[in-house]
Amino acid sequence: MRIIGLTAEYNPFHRGHAWQLARIRDRFGPDAAVVTVLSGCFVQRGEPALFDAHARAEAAVRCGADLVLELPLPWAISSAQGFARGAVTMLESLGCVEELAFGSESRDPAELQAALRLLADPKLKPLLREGLAAGLGFAAARQQAAERLAGGEVPQLRRRNDILALSYLEALEGLNSPIRPCPLPRCEDYPPASALREREDYLSFLPEAAAEVFRKEKAAGRGPVRPADLELPILAALRSLPAERWEALPDGGEGLENRIRQAALEAGSWEEFIRLGVTKRYPAARIRRMALAAFLGVTREMSGGSPPYLRVLALNQRGREVLNGASPRLPVLIRPAKGKGDPIMELEQRAAGLYALAFRNPEERRGDRGWKQSPFVME
Repeated sequence: MRIIGLTAEYNPFHRGHAWQLARIRDRFGPDAAVVTVLSGCFVQRGEPALFDAHARAEAAVRCGADLVLELPLPWAISSAQGFARGAVTMLESLGCVEELAFGSESRDPAELQAALRLLADPKLKPLLREGLAAGLGFAAARQQAAERLAGGEVPQLRRRNDILALSYLEALEGLNSPIRPCPLPRCEDYPPASALREREDYLSFLPEAAAEVFRKEKAAGRGPVRPADLELPILAALRSLPAERWEALPDGGEGLENRIRQAALEAGSWEEFIRLGVTKRYPAARIRRMALAAFLGVTREMSGGSPPYLRVLALNQRGREVLNGASPRLPVLIRPAKGKGDPIMELEQRAAGLYALAFRNPEERRGDRGWKQSPFVME
């Protein structure tokens, strides 16, 4: 049995995701096992997920994934590099994953490796510093520096999936991992998750098995959760955050903490807060991620390390076989209570309780609900 790793947010799980799982089995055989590392209740763009991690994990397993692990919060709301490093570390630590599949506009590993070598060139650093000194954000400054060094456009630094693909390759190299990269094309026949989240009829674009999971969540008053649903708790947390907490935030420095603090004092909504925080140097995603870190209690020290456990969110029989045959180098948590006392698991459960404040059903807003959620098992 071939074991293929994936990272995802499935926010929500749509037909393009099902298409990707089908392409993996076309390439590696119908018996290939797919292990997915999934963001929790908050995602990399710095927003709450539409539905919580357990619902999205269940949808994934009902639609073709075999084992879903949760990417802990400090890495789920990190930069592309931090997100990739956390997810790849977890797949590597499982001890049995052979391939890492990911979407890529390039599709050619050689093109991605060439771009990665360019980013590792020592001559890039002074050019990068010039861009940062001119007020560019990191991603824009890096792209400009790489293209000056290459003497022309570097498409891999202009396309969203390729940028994340380069972060996966960098993480694999940093771990000296035997896992092989497997870039996959993205199917253009289906709208992306970002477009679906803006539509009222988003459920009609999902596989029926996934749509049914989310219908049940909606009927129970557990979503969909939008950023505006948490704007008052977030602004309240930002306005009352002590100075030492601001200084410990990831992605801070360069006076950004002061800008976000002032924006939180002036803004009356989440959208206004983002608008007040954004500049040429500080893109919206960085502002959102830093605000969430402040709201949820994520520190620079936390996000600089590595995930300390492998928490199972959902699995089927083939996923159980993967776990039984694995040689994990991290503790495998089936029930969250086994993680009590671990600072990252404690953080994760506090975040789940804060996320629940956005639920329509008051009975579902318990702050300890995360400790009571067991993995979904599809027999």
